[in-house]
Amino acid sequence: MLDTRRLRIFCTVAEEGSFTAAAARLHLTQSAISQQMAILEREVGTALVERCPRGIRLTAAGRLLADRARLLLSELACLEHDLHRLGERPASVHLGVFSTAGAYLIPLVVQEYRQRHTETRLVLHPCQPDELAAQLADGAVTVGLTWDYDFAPRPLDMLERHHLLDDPMCVLLPAGHPLADHTEPLRLRDLGAEAWVARPHRAPYTDAFEVMCRIAGFEPDVVFRTEDYPSLQGLVAAGVGLAVAPRLSLVAQRPDVVAVPFDEPAFSRRIHAATLPETRRDPLVGQLLDVLREVSAASVELAAGAEGL
Repeated sequence: MLDTRRLRIFCTVAEEGSFTAAAARLHLTQSAISQQMAILEREVGTALVERCPRGIRLTAAGRLLADRARLLLSELACLEHDLHRLGERPASVHLGVFSTAGAYLIPLVVQEYRQRHTETRLVLHPCQPDELAAQLADGAVTVGLTWDYDFAPRPLDMLERHHLLDDPMCVLLPAGHPLADHTEPLRLRDLGAEAWVARPHRAPYTDAFEVMCRIAGFEPDVVFRTEDYPSLQGLVAAGVGLAVAPRLSLVAQRPDVVAVPFDEPAFSRRIHAATLPETRRDPLVGQLLDVLREVSAASVELAAGAEGL
């Protein structure tokens, strides 16, 4: 009998076109991918892929298996849902959440989901964007939240992407700064002479601040780096430097820090939900996506009101 986890790995190899890319997406080693593919080929009794100078090419049997496996995995997801509904255990849907979404967006989602769907458990899991593909493939999460920037899109190859909202980026100023009472959006290029506090470098997206500055036409003078947004605010308040942060990270905004939006270019962090293609017909996935979309539609406006922006 074919192993469903091995079929998921094979579908990823087929989608990515190479063992190396599939290994990176699934957070496995290339040798582990090769081993699983060798076992699968022994099980089916024929070659499924041909090695090429740049990746792999599916054989006729491989194309057949990839097409049928995707359908099979979709049917299994629906079957699991139906069995949950018939069984004594309440059905559950698992949502992967990155840290800043948990501060504001997710509490609203949880409240709304529980009011609407009392028969279903919504289970939250910490899940950073670089872990999302692997957690979806392993079934650890059903729906995962991810983010990228309008100027630096994050590839979500072969995942279903559902746009939720654009989270505007703001410049953080200490309350005593000469521009703290500025009522109009600021141009990042006009702040090029300032000292800056930034997030640590961790590929591929935490150097986004430097990319923004280069788009604005200058190299920033980064005097300190810190991992979390509360520390970022504290250092701005102390006058160490200015900082840039997405608006949803400012729900607990310090009174001695002022957040001002950017003028053109108005940078934004984009927040998406991601799912596996084979779960598109799962009613639980649809219910959760509906709640995520509806709550997200109002969240930026509500956050802006809470921050006084």
